[in-house]
Amino acid sequence: MKKLLFSLIALGFIFNAHAQSSNSGQKKTSLAIRFNALDFGSAESVQNGSIGSTLNAKQWGQYASTTKSFGVNYTRQYTDQVDIFTNLDLGIARLPLYAPKALRRSNEDVLTSIESGVNIKMFKGDFRINPYVTAGLGVRSFAFRTYSAYAPVGLGLQIKTCKGSNLNITTTYSTKMSKSFVPSYNYGVSYSFLLN
Repeated sequence: MKKLLFSLIALGFIFNAHAQSSNSGQKKTSLAIRFNALDFGSAESVQNGSIGSTLNAKQWGQYASTTKSFGVNYTRQYTDQVDIFTNLDLGIARLPLYAPKALRRSNEDVLTSIESGVNIKMFKGDFRINPYVTAGLGVRSFAFRTYSAYAPVGLGLQIKTCKGSNLNITTTYSTKMSKSFVPSYNYGVSYSFLLN
């Protein structure tokens, strides 16, 4: 497990280092503030059935039942259509989804995640609205004791605002890459500020 986690973290650093050094010319770099809602209940319902059965039974999770997290995002433009990103998120989560049952203490603790990946945009260039597909690799930790690997895949929408800033709306599904990972749907909003 430690080898897998180390490999995922190393892969993220390699992605970012490659994005910074492989292209000549000025590429856009941005830093964003993120807000995410992690929906563990809907992911469990879909795993036990299907998306259709979950929607028909009206079992899709509501916003109030999600785990909220805040974070930062660093994005580097690789080409006109491809961005490479790294996210770091922190939140407070409840025990039943993460910790072993033998643990006897408060049922809330810190949930952290770090992920690196790529956004592939639909259109080349600077368009006011640009949909994209996102995929990556990540590591999630509960209480800095339980670590698990995952692969977030999903869709996003980049909306240009002012002076190079963007509003990003994403929805991803975090697929299981290690036994201890609990899958989730992630709904996020971020606002990025251009650094160069």
